[in-house]
Amino acid sequence: MITRRRLLQATPGLLLPPALTVLTSCGGSSPSDSGGTPGTGDCAAATPTATAASPRGLHVSWTDDPFTTRTVTWFTDGSDDPGTVIEYGPVEDGMSDCEIAQTAMPNRVEGSTKAVYDVDALTHSATISGLDEGKAVRYRVGSDAGWSDVRVLQPQPRDTFRFAHFGDHATSDASRAVLAGVQARAPDFVVIAGDLSYANGEQPVWDTYFDMLDPVASRLPVMTCPGNHENKDGDGDGYRSRVSQPGQGTYYSFDHGRVHFCFSTGGSLLTGVAGAPDLLAELAWLETDLAAAALRRANGEIDFIVFVQHYTIWTDSDGRDPANFTLVLLEEHLLVNYGVDLLAVGHDHIYERSQPMAYGQPLAGGYVQITQGGGGQSLYSLTEELGTWAAFATLRHGFTEYAVDATAIRGTTYSVENDAGELLPDGELQIIDQFEIPARSATDKATYAQRPKAIALNGFDYDAMILHTIERNRLHDLQEAGEH
Repeated sequence: MITRRRLLQATPGLLLPPALTVLTSCGGSSPSDSGGTPGTGDCAAATPTATAASPRGLHVSWTDDPFTTRTVTWFTDGSDDPGTVIEYGPVEDGMSDCEIAQTAMPNRVEGSTKAVYDVDALTHSATISGLDEGKAVRYRVGSDAGWSDVRVLQPQPRDTFRFAHFGDHATSDASRAVLAGVQARAPDFVVIAGDLSYANGEQPVWDTYFDMLDPVASRLPVMTCPGNHENKDGDGDGYRSRVSQPGQGTYYSFDHGRVHFCFSTGGSLLTGVAGAPDLLAELAWLETDLAAAALRRANGEIDFIVFVQHYTIWTDSDGRDPANFTLVLLEEHLLVNYGVDLLAVGHDHIYERSQPMAYGQPLAGGYVQITQGGGGQSLYSLTEELGTWAAFATLRHGFTEYAVDATAIRGTTYSVENDAGELLPDGELQIIDQFEIPARSATDKATYAQRPKAIALNGFDYDAMILHTIERNRLHDLQEAGEH
């Protein structure tokens, strides 16, 4: 098992992009002299011999405040725990790549360990706290039995920031091209809207996936939600045992600057009626969370509300539809009642942007849905005519980047392919769509500040919604297995 994983790590398709060279020995000029990002110079040396205790698959998120904390998660092989430690320190002005890599780390934190689902391996996670918001941080993880290379995390800006969004990632050549494109754009963080690895029950695929993700995810925070393919790994346990996210882990929220982000499962992990209480609890939490965010926006504390889940609400992917109108109805009440500005989804392997919309129709003041299912898995097809709510749709692999300030969310969608559908050289991108979601007026913000009420819809059949959601998930599994 260990040998197989090491061979996967040596696969040419998993080589580090040039700009993400690891820091292990002296060499290179000071980042301040070269104008580059600290920790990306030519300070590299031979990689230490890998052992079962060697950290692999590093990925960063936050489980608390995005500005003063970072959580790093990684894996080791086998069931023997070598220890879970993160050592870190600030990147001081004028530090050379050599100094970043080799200066002793002044801080050390121990973390926690848990078993990886259905694999003889351990998941480790540790959280850095009390960060200086104005400085990059250098870190390494592991134990005396084996350490990672030194990586560098940039500070998170508060007032204006950028984040990238895609879903349906997988491990294809297009998947790697999307990662290279994101790395070239260097956003402040990344959102993956479900269907990460496409392990589909074959747990070693997750090793391949996180090895591929490591060079980017160990340097850019990655926030995720589960999709229907995560459900194929122990009803989501494969996903749960490998990622570190805030709140409940599979659904949660956080503020980044003046934007409130709310992540949902969209019912993707529901396989039977025994899970109904969990989904109902999540839906009740979602309404409370969005209602509180709408009130805070009306009070001038935040400017935007962004909702993230795997499933589309509406789609022009040929042969697909909302599939579960009872859950869609309930979710749309939440999105519309509390004035969600942006709905970021995946699931359908297309790129599509809606007009401001609700209930399948254009609606001034409605939400804008961005379906970015071009993360790397094979593309679908589009219907001959787009819905009246749609603004733009195409079949391209890529990602969408959002630049946020107090006045607007400005989106740019990049393709990693040319017009003929051929992959561009790593890091090269083609712009295929641009749009803007302006901040709501003070009057509009006040309109959406209301008491929670959608979940208490009179006459709503919750039992039917649960059964429809279970059936939707079952039919998706059959369809994607070629059995339906």
